Amino acid sequence: CAPELCILLKMDEDEDDADWDTSSGSSAPASTGGGCSDGSRRVVLHFDLDCFYAQVEMVRNPALRDVPLGVQQKYIVVTCNYVAREYGVTKLMSVTAAKEKCPQLVLVKGEDLTHYRETSYKVTELLMSYCPLVERLGFDENFMDITEIVNGKIREAPVTDYCFSGHVYNCQAAGVRASEYPRLAVGSQIAAELRGALHSRLGLTSCAGIASSKLLAKLVSGAHKPNQQTTLLPKYTGDIIGSLTGLRQIPGIGYRTGEKLKALGLLAVRDLQVFHLAALAKEFGEANAQRIQNLAHGIDESPVTPSGPPQSLSDEDSFKEISTVTETVKKLEDLLTSLLERMHKDGRQPSTFRLTIRRFSSTDRWFSRESRQCPIPIHIGQKVISGSSEALPQLVSIGIKLFHKLIDTSAPFHLTLMNVCFSNLLSRRDTKGSIKSFFTAKSPSRQDKKVTRVSSSTARNVFFFLFVFIYLFIYLFFSSLLDEIVQHKPSVLLEAVPIVRLKVVERRHKGEMLPSQQKKIPDFLLPEHIQKEIIPTFHTAVFQHIPPVESRPGAMCSLHDHPLSTRDTEGLNVPRPSSLGVNAACPPNVDPRVFSELPPDLQQELLSEWKQQKPVLKIPSKKVVKGGSTKEKKTTGQPSQANNLLKYFKPN
Repeated sequence: CAPELCILLKMDEDEDDADWDTSSGSSAPASTGGGCSDGSRRVVLHFDLDCFYAQVEMVRNPALRDVPLGVQQKYIVVTCNYVAREYGVTKLMSVTAAKEKCPQLVLVKGEDLTHYRETSYKVTELLMSYCPLVERLGFDENFMDITEIVNGKIREAPVTDYCFSGHVYNCQAAGVRASEYPRLAVGSQIAAELRGALHSRLGLTSCAGIASSKLLAKLVSGAHKPNQQTTLLPKYTGDIIGSLTGLRQIPGIGYRTGEKLKALGLLAVRDLQVFHLAALAKEFGEANAQRIQNLAHGIDESPVTPSGPPQSLSDEDSFKEISTVTETVKKLEDLLTSLLERMHKDGRQPSTFRLTIRRFSSTDRWFSRESRQCPIPIHIGQKVISGSSEALPQLVSIGIKLFHKLIDTSAPFHLTLMNVCFSNLLSRRDTKGSIKSFFTAKSPSRQDKKVTRVSSSTARNVFFFLFVFIYLFIYLFFSSLLDEIVQHKPSVLLEAVPIVRLKVVERRHKGEMLPSQQKKIPDFLLPEHIQKEIIPTFHTAVFQHIPPVESRPGAMCSLHDHPLSTRDTEGLNVPRPSSLGVNAACPPNVDPRVFSELPPDLQQELLSEWKQQKPVLKIPSKKVVKGGSTKEKKTTGQPSQANNLLKYFKPN
């Protein structure tokens, strides 16, 4: 945002460096003489409003048009109309000196910039209604790239129909053939049309420069004033650059850059043109060194970038002296009060608060600025745009904290300027803090480059977890289906899937239980002597519901439906395998039918193993641990649940 006082708009040239920071793409200076084809160049206009503040006051009060008028801020006349200039009044003259020059001078207070700001945006809006490529430069200046409009007009009408409007730098407009520079001739006519629209609609006069770049258009726009326009032909680029008396007159070279060039011994434009680029790069870096030297040769390929809404809003005031914390707080309150009104009208939420001060200095009066900034909490930012009165004291508190970082209040201090600024402005749709903002995709913009978008890594994670969920669902579904088949219709499964049959034989050979069988007997928490009394009754009740093996073709051994082996049931009233018609050669946990279908050699091998060892199935027991807690031993063959994902999907 431009400084709020016209003094600083005109004199704080340190901001000028940033305005021209997009450097030329050329790596070497081009010839400053002729020889450049007009068809290869852009057409750029620069509009500069005449004595802008004074004109706004004359539009508001037409009676002031024909009298000497000055706009006063504090004790300085920041600008004056051309009637007052005829009496010797100049910009930035003290009020006392101006009154001496022109006793009849009418002074208007211009510290409230509201009217100037509103008129400035009206000018930009009017220009943008003709062409969208309009870039603001302060309150009273605008760049405009009309290359496409010019191309269209040339295609529509013969070149002979055009002539130059206004002045042509270094020559008479009537003596220049438009056929040599048709694009600039068309551009001059468009500039005249736009200046007429500004005067008829807004009552403002302006100067215009027509050239092939922003740099040259700005230089040539001031060749004839007021209310006139000038076109610069490519062959006179060297002449207008050579007419500059100092490096500070080159747009894009501000105060600090000029001081560094002065330290290198560079005072004139010619000095910078012939200075060795490598030595310049040591001071400014290669890219900036090339940009600065290109500007000295009149080369500038920086584009006209539409400014859009202001990137920041600020308010400032200069004064003779502030030397106490109480005065500082009062000034902060005054500045923030007016700025909060503007923020409420703007409707965007600020994200950053910046405080700028200027200490008194007799040697460096205008450029000794210091700044500190910090983020604005979201809840305070929302109060700012809502117009809540609670925002002011909270922002003053933030400002004082920044002030103490800049100034040691235990020692005397002398301030002559204070500026408060809100930056990183977010529109309501871009404001963070709402749930909706996490799901709203925003297109990249120049104002807010910190866009919120769904990252590719997040999308990959979503698809990964979706895949895992589907996989587990399928796994659990078929696992439960297989378990039901094994439990209720094992013969169907064994006949349909030979591999499963062999797995069943192998698991029974190892003395393991099927998952469906592991649920038959509950875990006992009773002492062993009580278990011995209860188990026979339990198994008797179980076997009463089991039909004989003969009525269940292909059924497994009924004894295997519970986890007790022959050895475990000695002394208990549990039916023996022989009473159930099971082949005595087979262990009680082997299905005779499945065993009979095995190859003879495999049967012999299994029989020899069964004779040497007896499989034992253990009853789960509890182990008492110190402290009275118990720790259950895992059942043999039962998979561990410690790191099993399935435990998260099973009910407790």
